[in-house]
Amino acid sequence: MGFLGVTGAFALVYVTARFASFLYRLLCPVKLNIRKFGEWALVTGCTDGIGRAYAIELAKRGMSVILISRTKEKLEQVAKEIHSKNANVQTKTIAVDFTKDNSIYSTIREEIRGLDIGVLVNNVGMSYDYPEFFDKVEDSAKLVNNMIRCNVDSVAYLTQMILPDMLQKHRGLIVNLSSVSGRRPVPLLGLYSGTKGFVDLFSRSLAAECASRGVLIQSLCPGFVVSKLSGIRKPSLFSPTPEQFASSAIDRISLPFTTGYWAHDLQDFGQSLLPEFLSNKVTMYVLGGVRARALKKRNRAQ
Repeated sequence: MGFLGVTGAFALVYVTARFASFLYRLLCPVKLNIRKFGEWALVTGCTDGIGRAYAIELAKRGMSVILISRTKEKLEQVAKEIHSKNANVQTKTIAVDFTKDNSIYSTIREEIRGLDIGVLVNNVGMSYDYPEFFDKVEDSAKLVNNMIRCNVDSVAYLTQMILPDMLQKHRGLIVNLSSVSGRRPVPLLGLYSGTKGFVDLFSRSLAAECASRGVLIQSLCPGFVVSKLSGIRKPSLFSPTPEQFASSAIDRISLPFTTGYWAHDLQDFGQSLLPEFLSNKVTMYVLGGVRARALKKRNRAQ
């Protein structure tokens, strides 16, 4: 067998293995009873989008929920909605801003002291207002500070806070919200992609560390979901509602990595087969168009 034949054989094996892994994540996740991990779930960024839907779905499945986000009034609205549908679960709200300094974690630690936290969902996050070249982002110093604190520090500090107790009890689940944007380079969303890349690798590294110690760690990497963060307002085949996504994702908590939703699995698998240079060109073309429309709209408003 010549060089081309050997190369072709290896390529076939590689694609087959990737396809088998994709099919397993898509069709064969083991569904687990979420309540076995503990009494309470802690969800950050829970007043909108995936975080809100995740908190409501966890309560629906019998867990009491600690709701953490920036705005007290919105937290109370979510808590009220949970109680109206699930009279037997408890809620606790903690209003903190994850773009502020690290003193917020002392506040959180005191508020959750003594609670049996079995599930941690690190969902809080922020992105760009619109796709932009990194050197042209307005007030870039503020963006860098806020995005790293919100997207990176929150995941690391809350995991550091809660994981030791889970390991001591030999049970627990930590779901860290990354993104398909953290799976590969995303030009024009470079800082966002980089922060979500940290979340993905950090989570999968911890998953390997904790695999035999009773605690599940999951890197959850969704595609587009209807939310304020994505800017998508109408659901479609590849953009589910937050409720559809949360229900699907919780059924996949046994997987150390998942997009959480079957259509996003298809997207991620297809894009993973593209060479990086080609993926970058496609992304630049698509997001470049989004950038141009955003700037045009902004100029008209001025």
